This record gives sequence, C-alpha cells and structure tokens, in this order.
Amino acid sequence: MSAETFARGHRRIGTVREIAESWGLAARLDRAASYDRAFREMLDCVVVVSRRARTLAGAAYAAERRIVLNARLLEQGRERDRDSTFIHECAHVLADLAHKRSCRHGAGWREMMRLLGEAPHVRHRIPYLSREANAKIIWRCTGCAQAYHYVRRPRRRITDCYCADCGPGQGRLREEIPE
Repeated sequence: MSAETFARGHRRIGTVREIAESWGLAARLDRAASYDRAFREMLDCVVVVSRRARTLAGAAYAAERRIVLNARLLEQGRERDRDSTFIHECAHVLADLAHKRSCRHGAGWREMMRLLGEAPHVRHRIPYLSREANAKIIWRCTGCAQAYHYVRRPRRRITDCYCADCGPGQGRLREEIPE
C-alpha cells in the first residue's frame, strides 16, 4: 500500500507533525526528540481516519509510516480520548522505529509512553467504542445470563456454541438483538 493509497473508508487528515501542532500535542512529542531519526520519521507519518472502525480506537503501522484513528474520536467533546489514542499510536511508531523491530506493548513501547507523558495502558476504556455499545448481536446464556457481544454476526452457529462458564450442559445460548 503506497503512502497515498488507503483502505476503503480511510481519509487522510495530515501528518503527525501537522496534527500534533493543531491539537496542541507538539510539546509532548518533542520529549522524544533525542531519538533523532526515529523521531523525525514518526513526525512524517501520515494520519488517517477510519469511518469503518467500530471498537478499534487506533492502529499504528510503522513500516507504512501510517497511523489510523477512529472517526468517532474526532467528534466534539472527545478530545481527551482522541489525544491519548494519538499519543498511544505515536509511541508505537516511535518505539518500533527506534528499536528497529515491532515492540507491540512491550518494554520499548511502555518506555515511549512514559516519555510522552501517558500511562502505558494496553486496552482503551472508551465506552462508546466498546463491544457492548456497538453490538449488532448478543448471545446470552440461559443458565447464568452471561452476555457475549458481537460487532459482526458470528460465522459459527449458535447451536454449536455454549457459555464458557456453564459449559455445554447448562450453557445454552439464545440470540438477542440490542435496542
């Protein structure tokens, strides 16, 4: 995928440098300037917005020099979630480029998160991007009422599945459609 060819539903909003300046995050990113080459390459990464993402807050692709953000983060009043997700993804790119390998959520990434002034949380806690908030289908156990939320219709049949807690004997599932 070239720098200007994006997946369907993605829209380019600028480079990390441009976005950081317009969102007031440039000073936080400047804390990583000592990583010189990796820092400059991170600033030149393209930032795109995905209208298709449901539960994904963001994603970083260091090899492609691209960061993807969920479009819902750009809505009014969600600046805090947007900024922390943006910093999280910048830390991924910076760590991967600085260490010349994928750091995932390991020590290199945690180090970058702390350097950029963010707590190194792996999973987001954004209610409007949760599986529960975006569920198209819910399977509920008839035994313990445990709910299994699906953003897309599962490929497997409900009759082939059972509750993880109750087991195949008591853990029959029934389908619900959320309001």
